Amino acid sequence: MVTALSLLNAPFLTPKPRTQLKTLPSAKPNSPFFFPSSFPSFPNLQRHRFNVQPPIAASLKEKVGCFKKTLSDFTGLNYWVVRDYYRLVDSVNALEPEIQRLSDEQLAAKTSEFKKRLNQGEAVSDIQAEAFAVVREAAKRKLGMRHFDVQIIGGAVLHDGSIAEMKTGEGKTLVSTLAAYLNALAGDGVHVVTVNDYLAQRDAEWMGRVHRSLGLSVGLIQKGMTAEERRINYQCDITYTNNSELGFDYLRDNLAGNSDQLVMRWPKPFHFAIVDEVDSVLIDEGRNPLLISGEASKDDARYPVAAKVAELLMRGLHYNIELKDNSVELTEEGIALAELALETNDLWDENDPWARFVMNALKAKEFYRRDVQYIVRNGKALIINELTGRVEEKRRWSEGIHQAVEAKEGLKIQADSVVVAQITYQSLFKLYPKLSGMTGTAKTEEREFLKMFQMPVIEVPTNLPNIRKDLPIQAFATARGKWEYVSQEVEYMFRQGRPVLVGTTSVENSEHLSDLLQERNIPHSVLNARPKYAAREAEIIAQAGRKYAITISTNMAGRGTDIILGGNPKMLAREIIEDSLLSFLTREAPSIEVSDMSISRKVFSKVKVGPSSMALLAKSALMAKFVGKSEGKSWTHEEAKSIISESVEMSQLKPLKELQKLIDEQSEMYPLGPYIAITYLSVLKDCEVHCTKEGSEVKRLGGLHVIGTSLHESRRIDNQLRGRAGRQGDPGSTRFMVSLQDEMFQKFNFDTEWAVKLISKITNDEDIPIEGDAIVKQLLALQINAEKYFFNIRKSLVEFDEVLEVQRKHVYDLRQLILTGDDESCSQHIFQYMQAVVDEIVFGNADPLKHPRYWSLSKLLKEFINIGGKLLDDVDNFHLPNLPKPPDGFRGIRRKNSSLKRWLAICSDDSTKNGRYRPTTNLLRKYLGDILIASYLNIVQESGYDDAYIKEIERAVLVKTLDCFWRDHLVNMNRLSSAVNVRSFGHRNPLEEYKIDGCRFFISMLSATRRLTVESLLQYWSSPMESQELFFS
Repeated sequence: MVTALSLLNAPFLTPKPRTQLKTLPSAKPNSPFFFPSSFPSFPNLQRHRFNVQPPIAASLKEKVGCFKKTLSDFTGLNYWVVRDYYRLVDSVNALEPEIQRLSDEQLAAKTSEFKKRLNQGEAVSDIQAEAFAVVREAAKRKLGMRHFDVQIIGGAVLHDGSIAEMKTGEGKTLVSTLAAYLNALAGDGVHVVTVNDYLAQRDAEWMGRVHRSLGLSVGLIQKGMTAEERRINYQCDITYTNNSELGFDYLRDNLAGNSDQLVMRWPKPFHFAIVDEVDSVLIDEGRNPLLISGEASKDDARYPVAAKVAELLMRGLHYNIELKDNSVELTEEGIALAELALETNDLWDENDPWARFVMNALKAKEFYRRDVQYIVRNGKALIINELTGRVEEKRRWSEGIHQAVEAKEGLKIQADSVVVAQITYQSLFKLYPKLSGMTGTAKTEEREFLKMFQMPVIEVPTNLPNIRKDLPIQAFATARGKWEYVSQEVEYMFRQGRPVLVGTTSVENSEHLSDLLQERNIPHSVLNARPKYAAREAEIIAQAGRKYAITISTNMAGRGTDIILGGNPKMLAREIIEDSLLSFLTREAPSIEVSDMSISRKVFSKVKVGPSSMALLAKSALMAKFVGKSEGKSWTHEEAKSIISESVEMSQLKPLKELQKLIDEQSEMYPLGPYIAITYLSVLKDCEVHCTKEGSEVKRLGGLHVIGTSLHESRRIDNQLRGRAGRQGDPGSTRFMVSLQDEMFQKFNFDTEWAVKLISKITNDEDIPIEGDAIVKQLLALQINAEKYFFNIRKSLVEFDEVLEVQRKHVYDLRQLILTGDDESCSQHIFQYMQAVVDEIVFGNADPLKHPRYWSLSKLLKEFINIGGKLLDDVDNFHLPNLPKPPDGFRGIRRKNSSLKRWLAICSDDSTKNGRYRPTTNLLRKYLGDILIASYLNIVQESGYDDAYIKEIERAVLVKTLDCFWRDHLVNMNRLSSAVNVRSFGHRNPLEEYKIDGCRFFISMLSATRRLTVESLLQYWSSPMESQELFFS
């Protein structure tokens, strides 16, 4: 064991005078807190503690803890579930020798065999083991990767509609191929959902090779694709997409004007989905509904004025804030000053409303910080996803918040928006009859997954034991002390040569730490939402495991890309190819700044490229130069990189012999692509040797060290950051350093005064951390409270959305039926609408419990005539029972049959009051319905248009009217969800109030939709030429 004294003499760890440890007699021997000296604590550094435990006691405590964990694992339900899955693993392993003997053609033919067996009545479970064995063999041949036994278990968990929790680096992407293939055999389509476009494209190209080799089609949905491209890709057996593209495609399909605009597999667009990083999609993104907006009223001029007023108002005097739920409350003084500044008598005046603009301006001032919640780029305020660290260019805050932020920054105000369509991710994924997911961290949220999605979380064992060391949390009184210690720990690890990944919560924090490390002359890479860093995300993260690599990353950026100790050989080989060839392929300089990466590369050990690789690189460079000159080609930098990317992809898809054959065939045409592919394969071998050697050195030093600079609102997010270290049995360590000034402590009003006072009693230096069981318990309790708070928010959102979900399903199902149904079903919809409109008029004026002499027949007739306008002018006063004969519009068996069915439906209608005169009201309903429908049929027939055009008009009117009222209904429901919270002061349940009023709104919306549809159709066919502009503008 290295002594503390010898380490203290190291020049890079000389403590500053202000942080020297003092003898503190007042400290109690059994105190749960530990106050270390100025140098950071590290795994191999013996530190002085106030409550130092004897080595034997510490060892015994550790062994007891391990025993308890093993016992709980053995007695837990998860152990027995996983044990049961091993029976499937044994079956798959038993089939492996037989499957290995098959040729590639015979292996691919297994897919047709499986489909045939399913069509003949066999269950999916009957072919599961054999299908998994086929996929394992295909992956082995096409990717050089064989599924481990634990990965077979993961695939079975996904197939059973559960969540597979697999630690980082355990190969979740490969696991998904098993369940995706098995469920794609039914032919109804499988969606593999990732968190961004990059991962979707990577997985479709990488794992798609397995599926394509077995005869399945693989699709990919990406941002910027046309409707036709999306339609083709959704028709594939397996489609890779990201969660937002999937959600917006579903919403757009339900805004389509005709069936030709649909892109998904209607009438059943959802069959089975595998959601990668399922906790991120369903929980982290669960609070943000997907919205498609249209332009609303323009109040652009009010936002800058409100922003100026917000600058005048002072927190604590004019307004108060609540960080937990981002709410603002104006005081009496604030209201008076705002009204004075705006020259209005009432901020809430309906004719001159200023309250919303002032409140939004205050929220933008207090809660929306530049480089934390958003960045400004090209004159636009772009949202930063706080959980992933990525910029979301197409997303905008609703309810005027985004405009308020634009006004605060002095940017051009974009028009207000109104919600046209919306859905939450919870509601979207509930549409799948079968849903599964995979992630590295879900067990802490298992109750939520079970309650909301009926998906249990199964912990899949790791292939190799996890030997990562999670060091105790250190808490600091001040943020200054925390950042000082973080930079010291990074420097210490850098001197050792260990790679370090530092997770920060914002762009602002990542750049602050970068400045501190620059002061210490420590080369490092930064990864955050800024374009110059985000463009190199995969490259930065892929090399974060190299010796001396220091990476500062916003939390979760780079998720989905493994950090391999020693570096990623494929990325290294690609860099070498690009460095050697780009200057010959293009004269254009790259548009992205890469200064920090170039500085970091100086400390990395150089890859020794062998003589054969050097010769190939030289020849490739000459060929690139000659092709550019002889053919007069001048590629842009992006085009040149694309050429190299295509060549690299070619090297992965085609065997070496085939590449050599291509070179021989194209020898007179300068085969640049195949030659770069062969060069890449040669360089890759050199890089693999280098990375293996460097990886062994990094493992010997202790592996990747991860530093978290703040606790999150959920333990799960912290565990995701910890999981970056110690992948696949590698060594590694993690350390979280938190400040009592961190936002989370302020947001949840955590009492931090006791800790600050305790530190000040012991020492004058507030930058010294406290460490021990008590502080860990306090922080854990805070996180659990935060988890409960946000769970309740998500639960409330789901409960409120369930009301809208039922309504949305009704409207969207009706809409798809109109668009995709045949002509007869379209006519039946119109007849049902007409009868429903007549029923409402009759029920409003005729009571089955009263004699007809008391009915308002004149009012009833007036309302009835108003609907048809000119069409029903011939209908005169009538008296029961002598009613004039309705027009003869029911000629033909089909129409007469439809009329009879309508009469039977009227007679069996249970919603009618069961009075003495109910038969009379039923006759009146049928009679007026016949008049309206028969008149409509006659006028349509007299118009002289063909049936195709008539049905086109009918569909257009049905859909446009429904969309118009649904859009207004969404606005009303959003306003209602905000308004019902006030009713809790009257001891009324907001959710129940929302359900009651929401149901009333929906019934009114359907009634108004039916009436306007009928009126519009009657008006259109009364004067078709005049109405065309109205309906098709």
